[in-house]
Amino acid sequence: METEKLTAKQYLKLHPDKYVMVTHEFGSPIYIAPLKDLQIQVTPNKNDAEIWSELDNSPSKIQYHIISTGYKGLVFEKLLP
Repeated sequence: METEKLTAKQYLKLHPDKYVMVTHEFGSPIYIAPLKDLQIQVTPNKNDAEIWSELDNSPSKIQYHIISTGYKGLVFEKLLP
């Protein structure tokens, strides 16, 4: 029995959740912001954080940002609709 493969667009339609990447390791939250000049940025303001989709929600993406920023407590936090 074969399972039907979904395109990325179809998958996102089924899983519309949005996320921000955040760490609380220093008390106040620190969010990953959109890139600026190809450099990872951070912000204390949730409204300025990078918005990620369900496709981005992966351990490898978290691990990349942990290595790049040095923040060891990074996690994806689901945004409420």
